[in-house]
Amino acid sequence: MASVIAWLDASAEDQRRMREIVKLFSQRESRDELGIGQIRDALSDTLFPGTSTLHTRARYLLFVPWCFREGISRSNDAASASKRVEKAERQLISALRAARDQGADVDGMLGSNVGEALKTLPSAIYWSALRQYAILADGVLDPQDAIGAEIERRSRRITAVEEDEGPAWHAGGWWATLPSVPDGFPGQVADGFAMTYDEAGWLRERMEQGAPGSALTHILATRPSKDSPTAWADPAMQSLVGEPRAALEHARKFSVAMHGAALLYNVLLAEAYAERGFDRVRDEGEKHRPALARWSDEVSATDSLGGWDLDEFWELVLLANPRVSPASRAFVDGWLDLIRGSDLTSLADSEMARAFIGNREWRQKRSQARLRNEKLLSAWSGASGSGRLDFRWGSVRAIVTDIHDGLERVHA
Repeated sequence: MASVIAWLDASAEDQRRMREIVKLFSQRESRDELGIGQIRDALSDTLFPGTSTLHTRARYLLFVPWCFREGISRSNDAASASKRVEKAERQLISALRAARDQGADVDGMLGSNVGEALKTLPSAIYWSALRQYAILADGVLDPQDAIGAEIERRSRRITAVEEDEGPAWHAGGWWATLPSVPDGFPGQVADGFAMTYDEAGWLRERMEQGAPGSALTHILATRPSKDSPTAWADPAMQSLVGEPRAALEHARKFSVAMHGAALLYNVLLAEAYAERGFDRVRDEGEKHRPALARWSDEVSATDSLGGWDLDEFWELVLLANPRVSPASRAFVDGWLDLIRGSDLTSLADSEMARAFIGNREWRQKRSQARLRNEKLLSAWSGASGSGRLDFRWGSVRAIVTDIHDGLERVHA
């Protein structure tokens, strides 16, 4: 059986989600210690369809299909084509590293350190986005299917045909109007991730059609700030209206509410860590109680959770993912009931709140719960999921900024 670009038996989407989970566990701000990941992801998918924390730069959405086109250009069978496509993806890494040496912008490059030895290739990471934005000619295509469709198109010399209604189609694996493979690609990518005006315009159109009526579409038209910490703090997002605005407000309130739970969890970890005499981390463990106090002051002073329609919130979440765990829903509802009926200034010492968080960790992780597993507690890094949820904003902002930068290169 022909190999499929170093893929495992799991589907492309399953692999992407697994890799995203692994990445999240390497980020203190994003770890899903209390089991709210399904809700976080449902909100992220609603706001920014097709995105992932693994996505770094917009031009990868062109690089991947170009690697397929180039790899298949001299192959007539699926087995050799698969190898050529993989080779093209690895050549791209070397080309980007060479472009970096010449001063090109390649921040966010996959394989910047390991080079062509990279295990997870861009196609595995970006395939879900290629589906979402219909850069693939048919969303059901997996990589091997796309290779087969491209081989057929090439062997039959099928060209793009303008239909009376709608865009151009052909029988290959990629949308017919995909920008042409640049000269020298994948061996040369002198401009790195800088897109031409035509590339950026084409990609923006695909993304807008793949995420209609979303916050993503809005910022594709209105440039976001390069350093805004969250979507709701970004000036471009202030002009959102209608359902996208409501979704953003639900996400903001959820982020605020669950930040308090995460901080209290870390207070409990810091205390348990010290009580057992562990001392590998010192200063880290002392910051969570003051942070929780600041959170309490913020919530009390700004009424930042006031007027939250939870029925509307859950309707939004379940529309995006009907399989959200009932236990996760019960935890969120229970936490909100608890903080709404508590003196937030003394939350860190509330026996009810402390027991609620401790019990949630135990139900979620059982033998892997740090508060009860001394070995895991001893390996605590000083913070576990203590940051605010940002719903992939950093990755989204980088992708969208690339497109706006390209659109400003009118003569490129």
